[in-house]
Amino acid sequence: MGTRSNTQLKIQKLDTKLKSNLHRHKTDELDEVDWLVVRRGQPFQLDLTLNRPYNNSTDVLEFDFQTGKTKNFRRGTHVVVSIGEQDLPLARGWKVQVDEEKNNTLTVSIAASPDAPVGKYSLAVRTVVKSIKAEDSFKEPRPIYVLFNAWCEEDQVYLVREEERREYVLNEKGYIWYGNSNQIGRMAWGFNQFEKGVFEAVMYLLETHVGEYERGSSVLVSRSMSAAVNSQDDNGVLTGRWGGNYKPHVNPSFWTGSQRILEEHFKTKNPVRYGQCWVFSGVLTTVLRCLGIPTRSVTNFDSAHDTNDSLTIDVYFDENNEIVNSMEHEIWNFHVWNEAWMSRPDLPPGYGGWQAVDATPQETSGRIFRCGPCPVSAIKQGQVYYPYDTKFVFAEVNADIVHLRVKRDGKLQVIKLNKTHVGKKISTKALGSKDRQDLTSEYKYSEGSQAERAAVKIAASYGATPWIYDSPKYAEDVHVKLGVSDLNKYVGEDFSLKVPLANKSQEKRSVSITLILQVVHYYGVLAAKIKKMDKKFQLGPGQSDQITMSVNADEYLDKMVDQSAFKVFLLGHVDETGQAFVEEENFRLRTPDLDVKLLRPAAKDVRVGMPVEVELSLRNPLKKKKLTACEVTVEGAGLLPPRVMKQKDVAVGQTLTLKVDFKPRKAGERTLIATFESDQLAQVTGELDLKVLKAK
Repeated sequence: MGTRSNTQLKIQKLDTKLKSNLHRHKTDELDEVDWLVVRRGQPFQLDLTLNRPYNNSTDVLEFDFQTGKTKNFRRGTHVVVSIGEQDLPLARGWKVQVDEEKNNTLTVSIAASPDAPVGKYSLAVRTVVKSIKAEDSFKEPRPIYVLFNAWCEEDQVYLVREEERREYVLNEKGYIWYGNSNQIGRMAWGFNQFEKGVFEAVMYLLETHVGEYERGSSVLVSRSMSAAVNSQDDNGVLTGRWGGNYKPHVNPSFWTGSQRILEEHFKTKNPVRYGQCWVFSGVLTTVLRCLGIPTRSVTNFDSAHDTNDSLTIDVYFDENNEIVNSMEHEIWNFHVWNEAWMSRPDLPPGYGGWQAVDATPQETSGRIFRCGPCPVSAIKQGQVYYPYDTKFVFAEVNADIVHLRVKRDGKLQVIKLNKTHVGKKISTKALGSKDRQDLTSEYKYSEGSQAERAAVKIAASYGATPWIYDSPKYAEDVHVKLGVSDLNKYVGEDFSLKVPLANKSQEKRSVSITLILQVVHYYGVLAAKIKKMDKKFQLGPGQSDQITMSVNADEYLDKMVDQSAFKVFLLGHVDETGQAFVEEENFRLRTPDLDVKLLRPAAKDVRVGMPVEVELSLRNPLKKKKLTACEVTVEGAGLLPPRVMKQKDVAVGQTLTLKVDFKPRKAGERTLIATFESDQLAQVTGELDLKVLKAK
């Protein structure tokens, strides 16, 4: 070892120790890969078989890593780490050491810098013998991929708790919440970030949508990926469509996970049609988890869309109390975005942690349809001046709804301020369970509290209409409360709506009320009017009354759209005081579950590579209509790739029954996700949890 050698040192073989490295770096769930995937800031081992023993006094080994197209040492896309040469200036924080020498085999450990660009690297190893001033080179034929590392304290995405790393980086399945704040639904979603086709698709997105000098920053990578997942500017993954006919493409409610979407985009290099907010969010969760950034999908109910930069949602009336503009397009029943965990070295201390990131194309940011990352902590404080797009996300969760009267001279008068309608039950999947975790208190203080009002006023001071909070307040002595009496009705059933009114004054009040029931898309756009009712009341001092609207199934079935969602809209005024009413409430009718049952083998005998048979069944819940254009999709990470199966029409009173066979590919806790769709019913889902044992 210590003797001088005049023989050129050559590498005869390089072993990437694939199995042990993948296991050590928590990338061993990657499906059918034969290349090395490691996390930055953490050592991986290589075995070098040499033509002779290594001599540490005369031999130098240089490991040359390159990524991207420019190969720039200063920007970290070209790195050389060395054994036998001290203080090499090209290492850029990368480290290498000899772990073991045995005969002609040298085992070395290499760790990428904790801030190294992520993505695909090439590796060449040069051997130099200083005594004879000669060198040789060996090029590793397979790429090495470097990811962000939530296990490394020096990485921007470091998470302290192991259970959070397992949930937000490694978990391939999850849930996304939808519906409305009164009726929250849960849909299963396959993130499948370790499926082979998914990994390749994500690496393609990284190379085509993220600048190579930006790939070391989780802030810039997540921001670029929020643009890459939608197709608005750059031929990204998904095209959004809200309403209309989706055929011959996929109705957004029919996706069960990200895998089919990413594989199709990678194969065709064209946008996949179609997505809506939960689909954009599910795909972005997959992309960022695949890259190693801890990420979760988050749902905000009664989500505001600030279209005029006022940080309020403004509704205008004329002097006859007729509404001038509509609130549609501005309050979504729910909206789904993402949170990604990272430090924020570009901001003052205290703004790291969860960052809101949104891939749904709503508004441009820097002339591109993207949103975030913005610190959730800044949103809560109303500090909307911090990047990126904090102002827009603040409005989504905490904008006030302002009702204004347009006078004949064109001046505006604030007649009502609704401070509590926007931003309810902000939800994500709870850590390690199927339950819903409420994040509302992370985004804002308790509604109406002094701290919450202060945050709103701070935010509004950066908006277009800060003066509204200086307007005088007006008495409101007639109370109206919208209520939906039958929240648990199924599609196809009759239901009724009730509106109680109460005169809290000591004088007579003349009240005019208009009640409108409409079918609504989940994003707030009204689709079809079902029923309208006009009523006038004389309420004596302290007197109460009630409006009841009865609705039968025949009145709405032909007008329904995705999500089975409805909006009740109430307009009215009081003659004596000029008090104006503008109230609304969203609700949805339930859809049945898709029943998924294990037929064989017994649950305790499910093994890798052995046949499994499950049965899916659904009874047509509609009393007068058959289900047409029926399709069922099943998928499950480690179980089977997405499979779409067309089915016959399901007549009134009949039950669809379908058997599905597959052979599990991976051991562990797995979930089969199934979705049913027809022209009459959507968002019908089912799932089956399986504990898959290793092959015998």
